[in-house]
Amino acid sequence: MIHSLVAGALLAVSTLVPTPAQTQAVADDTPVGRNGQLHVCGTKLCNERNEPVQLRGMSTHGLQWYANCVKTASLDALANDWKADILRISMYVQEDGYETDPEKFTNLVNTYIEEATKRGLYALVDWHQLDPGDPNENLGLAKTFFTEIAERHKDKKNIIYDIANEPNGVSWAGIKSYAEQMVPVIRAKDPDGVIFVGTHGWASLGVSDGGSEADVIDDPVNATNLMYTFHFYAASHQQEYFDALSRAADRIPLFVTEFGTQTYTGDGGNDFTWSQKYLDFLESKQIGWTNWNFSDDFRSGAVFKEGTCSGEDFTGTTMLKPAGVWIRDHIRNRTASTVTTDVSTSAELKAALTAAKPGDTIKLADGTYTGNFKTTIDGTSSAPITLTGSPNAVLQAGGGYGLHLDGASYWNVKGITVTGGQKGIMIDGATHVTIDGVTVHGLDMEGVHFRNSSTYGVIKNSRIYDTGDDGRGMGEGVYVGSAGGTSDKSDHVQILGNTIGPDVGGEAVDLKEGTTGGLVSGNSFDGRGLTGANYDDSWIDVKGNNYVIENNTGKNTTNNGYETHTQQSGWGCGTVFRGNTSDLTGATGSGRYAFNITNYSASSCKVTIDRSNTMTGGKALTNPGIPVT
Repeated sequence: MIHSLVAGALLAVSTLVPTPAQTQAVADDTPVGRNGQLHVCGTKLCNERNEPVQLRGMSTHGLQWYANCVKTASLDALANDWKADILRISMYVQEDGYETDPEKFTNLVNTYIEEATKRGLYALVDWHQLDPGDPNENLGLAKTFFTEIAERHKDKKNIIYDIANEPNGVSWAGIKSYAEQMVPVIRAKDPDGVIFVGTHGWASLGVSDGGSEADVIDDPVNATNLMYTFHFYAASHQQEYFDALSRAADRIPLFVTEFGTQTYTGDGGNDFTWSQKYLDFLESKQIGWTNWNFSDDFRSGAVFKEGTCSGEDFTGTTMLKPAGVWIRDHIRNRTASTVTTDVSTSAELKAALTAAKPGDTIKLADGTYTGNFKTTIDGTSSAPITLTGSPNAVLQAGGGYGLHLDGASYWNVKGITVTGGQKGIMIDGATHVTIDGVTVHGLDMEGVHFRNSSTYGVIKNSRIYDTGDDGRGMGEGVYVGSAGGTSDKSDHVQILGNTIGPDVGGEAVDLKEGTTGGLVSGNSFDGRGLTGANYDDSWIDVKGNNYVIENNTGKNTTNNGYETHTQQSGWGCGTVFRGNTSDLTGATGSGRYAFNITNYSASSCKVTIDRSNTMTGGKALTNPGIPVT
């Protein structure tokens, strides 16, 4: 967010010699080796295993001024001593930058991409437009530059394209129009690369020019695999800017491509308190960042002391300014300090859910916690957040959701009881949530609901009963996905070793169209309480694809044990049923099959009924015409 002024004579020396494009081969123990090709999944930046990742690294200063700070020794230190993930290559368009010699600056960027690639770092190519602030004024230059960069590096896994650094003096509609012209240019050469675009008001989500994050949320760029950028300088941009970032974080994909611990000039005193507040939030949301800047400029925001870049010593902290020491520490130290928070009141629980950090544990004392409890904080794959207590720690809701994990990934919920709400536990747009050993009962509607593309969720060793008390047949024990469409991709959910029923006012498990690849195994179902309302006449209804239903036991149903349906074309197929034990004694419906397969087609909608399934008390193992293999 600063105009970068020349601090003396132009520094033109670089010890890096331009190299031809390399075929990418990186060590396994590097950021690129561990994560591979990145992509946008939901609001997160994810690796090739579809796991959210938070990249941390540094931005160069303007290449026209401080190219001598980006050389072999400094890049080795950034990769090996600082343990950075990403290098932002900041190429100014004006201010003696690209427009003065496109070939020279393109070659320089190519060189830095190759150097980042050698070290297994992600290379963020920054089209550093600043003045003029409307990126459309440089549209032709941008198309030429990014065509050349994408063509040369299209086979690499580590390239990220930032097509507009800090748009200013231009509406969001103008930026969106620019982005929708630029994205196809890059996609024509590199269909897989992630693209960043700056937001209005100097990448402030509009705050600096009187707009807001709603401008972007309500009118996003018509493109996929794209993220929006946010910049802050902690001594200048505080509550108003932080609030905008907080509101946007669960709505759109974000990356902080530039920030400083000082004022927006990149100079002045460091505000490490606000800097820490920002970085804690970014970690909780797994939003990546690059700090400004990796140079020995005289300002306090440059990490190296003046004169450092004329030498070869970049390791350790001796040559760092205070901001450099602080930033290096925050790049290196990946494991957040974790705490166990003991809570005994509703107010304490709500506060703990708001303040949790990756790796933390919230421990509930026995007692009743009245209210609706919600968190939007993410754990991480290596440091999930845990909410734990005994069955005597009871969340008592008067309506709504008892516990709402709203975009909060990597949580473990253990042992507690949830009762009294509309729904018990709602997992909304979250990945890798594990519910273990909980008790859920006394609800108007569903017990546990995985919704809004909540992937890789697990519920195990839990007890669910007395749901659907409003009598509408919407009291499923576990509900995966959403009805009425296929946009909810709550895939790979596992339902393991639970006891579901009696008095569940819907199916024990309902697997909706649009979801795929889940596992339902080792559960016990008791269908006492099924009423036939809303077609609830079985323990499990499968409308998603490619589920495995195995080794479950069921008793007390009004009609059938397990059913498949096609609610949306192409869905309800690929299920494998094996090792299930069905007791249909007392069933009074017209079917009375252990497996009622309503949509079987050997060619287009295959369902497998294995001979290991057994049935007592009903009409037949499966309805007529369905093979048992």
